[in-house]
Formats: sequence, C-alpha cells, structure tokens
Amino acid sequence: MKLTAIISLLAVMLLGTTANALAQERSCSFDLVGTWKAQLSPTEAILYQFDSKGDVTVLSAPEKGEPHQVATAKYEVNKELGKPESVSFTASGTNRIFGAVKKTMKLVSYDDTSITCEIPGVGTTRWTKVDPNRYFIVLAARRGEFYDTSGSAFPLVIKLAGGVPTIDAFGVYLTKDGKNFGTVPADVYTKYLREARNESETTLRLEINSRQYERALKIIQEWERRARNNELLYITGKEVADTDPNSLNNILIVKAVTESLNQCTADVNLYPLNYVVKDDWITNKVTPQFVPFYYFQELRRRNEARHIPDQKFQEIVHLPNLASR
Repeated sequence: MKLTAIISLLAVMLLGTTANALAQERSCSFDLVGTWKAQLSPTEAILYQFDSKGDVTVLSAPEKGEPHQVATAKYEVNKELGKPESVSFTASGTNRIFGAVKKTMKLVSYDDTSITCEIPGVGTTRWTKVDPNRYFIVLAARRGEFYDTSGSAFPLVIKLAGGVPTIDAFGVYLTKDGKNFGTVPADVYTKYLREARNESETTLRLEINSRQYERALKIIQEWERRARNNELLYITGKEVADTDPNSLNNILIVKAVTESLNQCTADVNLYPLNYVVKDDWITNKVTPQFVPFYYFQELRRRNEARHIPDQKFQEIVHLPNLASR
C-alpha cells in the first residue's frame, strides 16, 4: 500500500473518530458553577459564587478589603431546544438580587471565560470567570532519538493549584529500551519541559484557561483508557505498509489535544493538520513518525508571542512540588 493511500485512510479516521467530535463545529459548553466577577467600576466589583446545587452567593468586592456577602438566592438555567437561553434567580428570605426578589437575566453570549448577559433594570453586563488556579499546555518533540531518526513527541497539560503542579502527558517517548507509546512518566517528561536547544528539539509552552485544560485532559485520559484496554485505533503488530502504528496513533492524539484548545473560540493560531494538499504541507512532505515534531514546530512559530520563556516558566511551575496522581 502506498504512503499516500495510508495517509488517505488516516485522514478518514481523523475526521470520523476522536477529532471529529471536536471539529464538527465550534461550540462552548455553559457551566455557571464557580465564581464570576462583574466589574462595576475601577474600584468596585460584585462576585457571584454558583454551586452545583442551585445556590448562588453574591458578594461585594471592593478594591481594598475582603469581599463581604450581600445576598443569597436560588438559580435555574433555562434552556430552549437544549441551548441555555436565560438564568432565573429567586432571592432567599429578605434578600434582593438585582434589586428584586425574582429576576431573569438573558444570556447574550458566553465562552470559556466570560458571560455577557442582559439584566432587566441593570442593562447589559459582562462577567468574567475567577479561578485561583492556573493552567498550561506544553507541546514537546525531538528528533534523532530513535533508530529511524525520529523522537519523542507528546502534549503535556498542567494544573497549578496552591503552587503545586499536577501534570499529565501521553504520547511517544524515549525509555531505556527505546521507543514507547503511552502515559509519559514524570522522570521522562521533566526532561522535555525546558527550552529547545537546537533544531532537533521543539517546545511550545502556553497558558490556557480551565475549560481548555479540562478538554485536553479528557482526551489524554481517553487515550490512557484505550491503552489500558488495548483499544488503540492503530494496533501494534498489525503494521501498515511498514509504518509504526503508534506513529499514527500519536498523530491522532496531538491533533485532538491541540484542536480542543479552539473548540470554543479561536484562541490559538493552529496549523490545519488535515491531510489536504493545499493546506497541509507537513503530512505531504514527511513520514508519520515525524509529523508531530514538525506540527509542534509550526505551532511554536505561529504562537511565538505567547510562548512562555524558560526562566519565567520555571518561576511559575516549581517541579520539586510536583503532585502525583
């Protein structure tokens, strides 16, 4: 089977399986749970703390001083044809919310980190998500590590909570016995977090939001499950025209993880890894085991302004405090 035929089959799988769920259309999930801030003035803000049981606590948050509670209420998200359209509030006891016992606000738009809403008597306002944690993604790849001159390539996601990072990574990586595909161990991925030193290495480090992190982590966990249950899309032992099946599997995961970043908004400047000749020079010029390297390298070029430099990254993410799962 010619390589072009292999690539055509892979393209069908990309569009028909994991990646398809992300690529069908750009969509944002709506979830009020958490803390949202409405900035009333440069020195005054209101915080809305929504829990998963239908309760919301309203706090006044002055520029100086601690936030203090001003009201509590029940809330309910109203949907039309399955899509969130408004949120109804009923104040608790003698409280008032938006100046009334009951109020319904219309959802104008929302994305991963903000909500724009219309509140009768208040007007149009924008809320932003408040999150004490920070989130990052690292795309790391090397050449010249394996017998075929390819190398490790994997996405890595980080949640930084209370100064302690929790890290998850999955892909192709180097072991003492050679090439492996699966969950990347901590003693391996820590060697790939640093800045690329030469043309045989590439590293992109971006800060992302909680929803982007959750989507990317979900994909990594799905591939971990597939690996545990021997349900990988390409199976080792059933070689495809002398192509390592895990090189093909790795293309699927790096594509799915990176494209999940833009599921809600066009936040990252992505490269179209789509096997279409006019769009995708990488898959038309290099063999599958090298695709993730050149893909990550191109993403680094396109997002250079957002890349977190080595020293700054080390100041933010203290690896000695690494959390274990």
